[in-house]
Amino acid sequence: MRTVLVPTDFSKPSRNAAYFALHMAIALKADLHLCNAYTVPAESPMMGGVSWALYDSIDLQKDVEKGLKKFAKTLEKKEIVLSTDQPEAFHPTITYSYAQENLETLIQKTAASTETILTVMGMTGAGNLNRLVFGSSSLHMIEKTHTPLLIIPHHHRYKPIAKIAFATDLSKEDKKTVMSLAKLADYFNAELLIAHVKGFIDLLDEKAYQHKIETFIKGIEDKIKYLQMEAESVDSGLDDLRSGDLDLLVMGHQHKDFFDRLTMGSHSRRQTRKLHIPLMVIPTGMPVLF
Repeated sequence: MRTVLVPTDFSKPSRNAAYFALHMAIALKADLHLCNAYTVPAESPMMGGVSWALYDSIDLQKDVEKGLKKFAKTLEKKEIVLSTDQPEAFHPTITYSYAQENLETLIQKTAASTETILTVMGMTGAGNLNRLVFGSSSLHMIEKTHTPLLIIPHHHRYKPIAKIAFATDLSKEDKKTVMSLAKLADYFNAELLIAHVKGFIDLLDEKAYQHKIETFIKGIEDKIKYLQMEAESVDSGLDDLRSGDLDLLVMGHQHKDFFDRLTMGSHSRRQTRKLHIPLMVIPTGMPVLF
């Protein structure tokens, strides 16, 4: 069954992301699966050097299972409340799993075994201690995810998605992504805005640029609204785009090697540091199953 996957550490940002994911699961007609990756550190400096060996890993496992079961029940109750206003809406099955391993490995394994179409993670604001743990995991997953990854700012609350913007370089791979996003937009009856920051090369040959646009939107003209942006850089163009009346910003992401990440980073990673609306990152070349 199609599944929306929600990694959680029981923090407020991850719980908020789960509430958002519940709405997404209902709209996408998919089940919802919570997962938790836990570890038992030998010693915690945050606890004044108290040894975690005193805390039995079996007890920790029981606490994690208890927490997941309780949170799943909370989401089930919330879904029942939502269904009173939408009696014909899809009712997702809510399940959970946990494992003593790193978060990235658990997400990849769970996504492969649950037919995951979307992974939803929360992210805290800069300066919050929790960002060092779960927030950094959200950033790390941008580089590793094999499925669309939706990152929810810690302060953002779900509202109906009416406008989706996709930032593109007008590549062939991006056109494939747009076709999938058109399906996503249909689930919400939302407007799909395709945005491209006009670069220096585009300015040199206006005719070639127009041909590039026409080739990209051919066959999907009725599904999108095209927006040409003038900006000093891609990042500044994305800043302008985020400041608009958007409910969801979508970006493609190419997996880079270590040197590229070290010297340049990525537009999608930099945008997460400025999040005030949900950001969906779609890995280039990976199937999108909306």
